[in-house]
This record gives sequence, structure tokens and C-alpha cells, in this order.
Amino acid sequence: MIGTRVEHPTYGPGQIVALFRNGEEWMVRFDSGLRFRRPRQEFNGQMPNTPAPTPTSAFVPAPMTPSQLDARNLIEALRVGVAPTQHAQELTIGLESERASLGSALVQAHQRGGDVRAVIGEYGYGKSHIVELTSQEALQRKFLVASASLDLQELPPHRGFNIYGALMRSLRYPESDERGMGPLLDAVASVPRLRDELRELAPAENDPLTFALDALSSITSTRQQMAWKNWLMGGRRVKSMNRAMPRGVKFPSIYRVGHNARQMAYLLSGVSVLARLAGFSGLCVLIDEAESYSLLKSYQQPKASLFFSAVIHAALGDERSPLSAADLPQHRFRDYPPAYGERQSLFFLFTITRSDNRLPLEAWLADDKVLALEPHYTPQEIGHFLEQVMDYHALAYGYAVGERQRQVRRGAAEHLAQGMRNDRLNIRAVVRLAVELYDLLYLHPEYEVASLLDELRGQMR
Repeated sequence: MIGTRVEHPTYGPGQIVALFRNGEEWMVRFDSGLRFRRPRQEFNGQMPNTPAPTPTSAFVPAPMTPSQLDARNLIEALRVGVAPTQHAQELTIGLESERASLGSALVQAHQRGGDVRAVIGEYGYGKSHIVELTSQEALQRKFLVASASLDLQELPPHRGFNIYGALMRSLRYPESDERGMGPLLDAVASVPRLRDELRELAPAENDPLTFALDALSSITSTRQQMAWKNWLMGGRRVKSMNRAMPRGVKFPSIYRVGHNARQMAYLLSGVSVLARLAGFSGLCVLIDEAESYSLLKSYQQPKASLFFSAVIHAALGDERSPLSAADLPQHRFRDYPPAYGERQSLFFLFTITRSDNRLPLEAWLADDKVLALEPHYTPQEIGHFLEQVMDYHALAYGYAVGERQRQVRRGAAEHLAQGMRNDRLNIRAVVRLAVELYDLLYLHPEYEVASLLDELRGQMR
């Protein structure tokens, strides 16, 4: 089967160079120079009910050791340009200055009450990768981490209440697999001294966090406790929760609609105070895919702007924020301060794509708080990444790294760096190409390294 000539209705004629998924997918080198892995059924003459071809014995994988299986999974993730979470720091290309800025921001958040970073770049430049790096760095520094990825359909940027709920349900803890606000609330509710401290710190009279903690400390029903926790994480209020309220005291509200951006920022600030009381460094809030703002309707964008500007102001505080609290409207039913302020430790990071219709960063943040990702990496940085991929590829497919692989590592680094300088590649494409280069050497022992590097150089010019 390997070496067979086939015809694709879109890409034209080509030759099969490898089989995957027991022959259901083919890696084909097309006569045009393109190389793709496509389902067998897409090719002419391959009907869905045609029996799958049997791969040759040379390509039947032997049973894999755990380390080899891990390496194979890593390589498969890199094929689509994504570094697995557990290898994010190890497989980062460059970003030294960006990582230093993020580390400094986390220190500022702990020492001065908060800080903010916005990450801007084109698609495929590594914005989501930075979010994961920040998450891991924050957890190592004992921050709680709340993250959300915005989506125009399921989690649009103008729905501040929904974003708050998604953040609280995703809450992660250092050295723990627990999720959500439950563990944090339990830790504070069980210690009267901490509840009293929060009550003294809360600047709002009708503070949802203090009411919830008092309720959790006074009720024994697991179902009622869960109802209070779900409510604080953006869930619905249920009638059974009224039993924990003092007689004559109005139940506090978390507003789903109206001008609620100020209250959402206040609550996030309050959760960071809870984290400090429970012995953590603070709260790290990460929002990816904020570029969906540019796709909102014109009447929706002001609400999205209010949410982001409110969280930025809460993190930076009155002294450091270029925004004014007076520009953040109150809800028509109740006034809230813009943040807890005292004892808070709130770090806020969000990512956006370059666009003429994006969030107004220039009006919100100083230049040193905006990380602009550029596709310019040195050959040394790319070469270090190629060396790591080379070792994992050899482990995944059970061969010893030879001189051919080392020659490609040395030669391809310069060509890939040139491709990025010439705007022919983004970082995601570099990651995918790195795997494909070693695939070629593995599948075609007769392939001359000089020819491979010449082809790569020609494509990067």
C-alpha cells in the first residue's frame, strides 16, 4: 500500500507515504508539493463501504512502553500545533521577556493588590499558550487560578455574569485536582476568625460573600450548603436558601442583567481576598479569546467594554488605574464599590487578536502592561525546540537519533526563523513543520537531507 499512487478530488494526484488508524487515514505527498493526512474515503475510488486496506507489517506498531506512549501522544498533539499542558513550559519557544513580565505582574498582584496584562497577537502566535504558561506559573506561586475561553455563542464577552460563573466553576488550586469555589468557601467558613476578618474588610453592606459564609457556617444540610455554593458560582437561588437568612434581612443579589460589571469585578476582587485569608497568594483570572468582542453587535460592545474595564480597575485600584470608578455605572437596584481594595490580590490577564474593532487597550492600560506577540524568533530558540522534538520523536517511534536528524535540526532552525521573519509562518506552523520534518526522515531513510533542507529554504523565501 505504501507508495501507491492515488487521486484526490481537491489536491490532485499523489503518493501514499504512511498509513494511520489501521489504514483509515493516509499520509499523501501530492505532486504539487503539499503533504496532508486525509481520510481514505476522500480519495477517488475509495467508497465508504470499501474494505480498509491492510497496512504492511513494517508499519504495524509494536506494543509501547508508558514512556513511548506518552511521547507518541505528545507528537500527535504537536502535529496540530499545540503543546500539551504538561509540557507547556518545556516546549515554549522564546518568550523570555513575556514570561519575565508575567512573573513580575504576579509579584505586583500579591504585594500591591493587583496587576493586569493584555496579550495581543495574530492567530497562531501563541496567545493561548501564554495563558497556559501563566496558569502554571500562578499555581506554582500559590495563586488560585480561574480561567475562561470566550465564545460568541456560548460565552460572549458582553455577558459579564456568565463569564463570572464560568471563572468560578473553573477555579483551580495549587497541588490539587479540586475545582470550583467549594474548597475555598469551606476553608474560610469553618474558621470564625476568618469570617469576622472578611466581614470587617467587605466595603459593601449587603455583601454576597459574607452572607454565604455565614450561611455555610450555620447550616448542616449538605444540600443547602451546595445550593449556597452553586449560587456564588453563578447558579440559581433556591427557596431553601432563605432558611439561613436572619429574619428581616434582605437576601443579597448577584445581578444577571443590567449594569452588573461593577458587581462582577467586586466579587472577583472579594474572591481574591478570600484566597488570601485561606493562605493562598491571591486570585489569577485568565480570559482567552477576547477577540470575539470584535464580532459583537454595536449595542453589545459597550457592555463588554464595561466588564473588562471594571475588572482592570478593580485589579489596579484607584491610584494606578487610568480608568475612573465614576465611569463604571451602578446597578439600578444597588450600589457597589469597584473592588474590595484592602487585602485583595487580583491578577487579570486576557488575550485579543489584532483588529480595527478590538477592545480599546490604549485607553485602559500603559504600554508595559500590553504584551504584543511578534513572529520573530531566533534560530537558536527554534533550534532548541527542534532538538526537543527530535528526542521525543525518536522515543515515540523507537529509533536512535542519527546524524540525519541532527543535520536537519541544525539546518532547519535558520530556515524556519527566516520563514517567520518573512511572515510565511506563525508559531503554530513552526510546531507542525518540526514534526513533519522528522516524519520524513523516519518514513524515508533514503531521503537526502540536503534536498530536504533545499526544499524548506525555497518555501521560506
